[in-house]
Amino acid sequence: METLAKRAEWSQNIAIISEAASSGISLQADRRVKNQRRRVHMTLELPWSADRAIQQFGRTHRSNQVTAPEYVFLISELAGEQRFASIVAKRLESLGALTHGDRRATETRDLSRFNFDNKYGRNALEIVMKSIVKLDAPLVPPPSNFKGDFFREIQSGLIGVGLINVEDRSGVLTLDKDYNNIGKFLNRILGMEVQQQNALFQYFSDTLAAVIQEAKKNGRYDMGILDLGSGDEKVKKVDCRKFLTPGYTTSGHVELHTVGVERGMSWEEATHAWAEQNGSDDGFYVQMRNNRKTAILVKEVNTKKRLFLVYRPNTGRQVKLETYGDIKKKFKKVLSEDAKQHWTDQYQSSAKICSHAYWRGNCKKASVGLLCEVGLRCRTYHVLCGSVLSVWNELEEVLSPVSGSNVKVQIVRLRTEDGQRIVGLIIPANCVCPLINKLSTSDQNQQLAVQEQQKRQLLHPQSLTHIINT
Repeated sequence: METLAKRAEWSQNIAIISEAASSGISLQADRRVKNQRRRVHMTLELPWSADRAIQQFGRTHRSNQVTAPEYVFLISELAGEQRFASIVAKRLESLGALTHGDRRATETRDLSRFNFDNKYGRNALEIVMKSIVKLDAPLVPPPSNFKGDFFREIQSGLIGVGLINVEDRSGVLTLDKDYNNIGKFLNRILGMEVQQQNALFQYFSDTLAAVIQEAKKNGRYDMGILDLGSGDEKVKKVDCRKFLTPGYTTSGHVELHTVGVERGMSWEEATHAWAEQNGSDDGFYVQMRNNRKTAILVKEVNTKKRLFLVYRPNTGRQVKLETYGDIKKKFKKVLSEDAKQHWTDQYQSSAKICSHAYWRGNCKKASVGLLCEVGLRCRTYHVLCGSVLSVWNELEEVLSPVSGSNVKVQIVRLRTEDGQRIVGLIIPANCVCPLINKLSTSDQNQQLAVQEQQKRQLLHPQSLTHIINT
């Protein structure tokens, strides 16, 4: 009671905690204390151990709190220091998967971009190292702002830190046995000159982005759980079909939902967002491509690095931030009235026409009768949920001709406009009809089985009572 009384008197705005205070003290926005404002937890230096990081974060994120805290991490631009965030990010994400079954359950999205120690990061590092010793061709060009011979200087720097070996007699360059070890790579490049390590890390980041882009293009990128309706998207339920599943009575079933996702930005929404901007370079920009013009809306979010948030009429707010230099290369700033017609044209056409058809007048996929959703404002998803495991064999039979022997499914979590939450598997559009046929057959067989069971219950009620009592 004495502790609660002391806590109730706390009204300080700032608390500084060291490693010694990483456990025990409670600094959350507790309902029982006077100061219930949202906490902002600033970490000046990330600890080596992820367990200690969790203990520190737990000082301001505890039960009985009014609001969850906001976390701010101070990480310098020195490339080698990324290893601290990488170690903690990987550990936090693995803890989230172990404790909640979802890699993002511990809300590590702010740190997840620093987690390079995955299959894509290791693949990108292997490409980088082999390209530097000229065993493979580079996947991306070296950083354009590097002064000097990039590959020769980086090669010399990596020899100095022991990631590249030189044979004594032949002088042939060979890679270290752990050349694709992310932790070792980030640790060793700290011994290189600042200009070299920053340029090398930029080259690695560009290669990683290209590797991920290629995986997405081939449909092999693991996105974990895809969230729809949690951001700016509007999710509408179009249709829902229910099917009884084998091995259950009328209580066991699967549902095939058809939902429409609207992710564009209307002109009214764009002008409303533009009214809230105040930067000198914020506003509408226009680009000319193939005798057609398109408009975008940009907002500066990082004045030091000149990074801008981009809004497009067909896809809304973009995840990737663009530099001012890249925007100026492609676009020209215009007044809002000059951008209105181009914005409206692309917004309206993107409801049914993909980006290929909009810019070039035709689409290779659409010309052969296939569905192309690149740049579409309105997308349709087919989501299977319910007792999915009971129909897994049928699902594999349908997906195998499309996905090959390694059947890969995408889990989706969405929330419709009326508040309904749905978690399930995304079914490709070309697999929907075959799946419905199989599920309909299974549903009919199960209904016949249920009817037979009901008939037996009417003919032999005593035997049924005996079975229930037993």
